Amino acid sequence: MTAHNNSESNYLELHPPSSVFLAQQAAMSGKAFARRIKRESAIIRSSFLGPSLLENQPSPVARLLRGGRGGGVVKIKLLISILWIAVSEPYDVSFSARTWATLLGLSEPETKGASRVNAALRRLVEQQFLDSEPSPGLPPRLRLLEETGRGRPYIPPGKVLVEARQKEIDALDENRYFKVPNEIWTNGWIARLSGPGFVMLLVLLDLASGRKPTNLWLSPKQAERRYQLSDETRSKGFDELVELGIASVQLRLIQRDLTQSPYRRNVYTLHLEKLNESPPK
Repeated sequence: MTAHNNSESNYLELHPPSSVFLAQQAAMSGKAFARRIKRESAIIRSSFLGPSLLENQPSPVARLLRGGRGGGVVKIKLLISILWIAVSEPYDVSFSARTWATLLGLSEPETKGASRVNAALRRLVEQQFLDSEPSPGLPPRLRLLEETGRGRPYIPPGKVLVEARQKEIDALDENRYFKVPNEIWTNGWIARLSGPGFVMLLVLLDLASGRKPTNLWLSPKQAERRYQLSDETRSKGFDELVELGIASVQLRLIQRDLTQSPYRRNVYTLHLEKLNESPPK
């Protein structure tokens, strides 16, 4: 490392970029990608969140979240971003680690951010979410594998469902999907949301898929059984979404019948129009 790079690194440690600046850089990158891919959302299989299609394995999102020191959230955001960008066969991408770091809003994208991306990519390959083909002198070519973590070649769930319907095969359970709106990237929310916040947004988008984004709820038992998510992830994520205005919550009294005592439940409403704005400071 040169003296110039050393002094630049020291300066960044003393004066780290603000979250607003990183979100703005991420938004610029997201808009550039959106112009290239020309799609309105990322399509994600619900089984990415859970329950796992692999026997005796946690859900894919739970496996990835267990990264330690922020590694888990980088893996999840990176994989969802690749699912957003790789829109046509053979569903592959080839961009520098710096480019990915900028899109995700990681600090110091040329150095530490790029290192975090490279570490996340290695884990995604090891865990069979991606296949990587070296390209001498160029970034590796990353080919999507199915987001279920089963190592299968990637085919968009909508395409699988159309072909299954033509063959009169029931493929809905494994290929049910939800959509993540472009604004997550084009307005820099991908940078602003923490790991729990981003994961719980995915959960709410899944719960709201095909229906109005109101009266959404997730009990602690459901979060553990279906998604293998901890109470801490659930509560921190929901609290963040409410604080940012992406979701609102109401406490409702539930009584199934007169023979049972009533109980309280947090019920959420998604406000996706909030994503049309830039993240707050």
